Amino acid sequence: MSPAAIDFHGVTVRAGGRCLLDIPELRIPSGSVVALLGPNGAGKTTFARACLGLVTPASGSVKVLGQDVTALRAGALAGLRRRIGYVPQLPPARSELPLTVREVAAIGCTARAGLLRPLEKAHWRCVDVWLERLGLAALADRAFSEISGGEQRKTVLARAMAQEPELLILDEPTAHLDLGWRERVVETIERLHVQTGLGVLLICHELEVLPPSCREVVVLEAGRVVAQGSPEAVFTPDCVRRLYGPGLRAWHEGGRHAILPTEGAA
Repeated sequence: MSPAAIDFHGVTVRAGGRCLLDIPELRIPSGSVVALLGPNGAGKTTFARACLGLVTPASGSVKVLGQDVTALRAGALAGLRRRIGYVPQLPPARSELPLTVREVAAIGCTARAGLLRPLEKAHWRCVDVWLERLGLAALADRAFSEISGGEQRKTVLARAMAQEPELLILDEPTAHLDLGWRERVVETIERLHVQTGLGVLLICHELEVLPPSCREVVVLEAGRVVAQGSPEAVFTPDCVRRLYGPGLRAWHEGGRHAILPTEGAA
């Protein structure tokens, strides 16, 4: 059995009298692409925040890259976060922060360089390598606030990769993108995993954004794991009906997946 990238044991997270997560056991292996799916409010972002030590479970342990997040002091937790490339849901760019694409990507190096310390030439070379690999080199000197939503997401992904992470957590990386940009981002995630072997936790609510290398999905509903396995095994007619409603079916072909209307559905 390969080592676990993420290991939840007896975890409950509560806020405002509500149970946001209730996960007795969940193990996500290293070096794989795993999708965490579920409807809005299922607990997906809370799961990611628990992995980063941004929320404190009421009970249980959360281990990430072999370390118990719930037991780490502040310095050790900061060290663990440096090993995790986290791409949160992307808010609109703020024009009052006129950073260039290259400067935004370089933020990923600050964890290794040290807070408030100037970046060295090696750090900037790393940034430029990832801008090139992600097709952003021509935009390096453009203002981040002036590029498209898809280009912004790739820039934030370059920021995470410049951190040289051991695990990548992507929270809704294709949200609000048109079909063309959604496919470019999916291709980018696939290429990153194939070329680097990096483990990826992909948080989403649509099957269409799963790259071909994603062979395991975990479905959350009301903070609980209701299904886990391959996309073909998990998305049975009953599961699709439960999550998305009647008159729909799962489609699988060539490593890609989608939810479509059933034949004859109005």
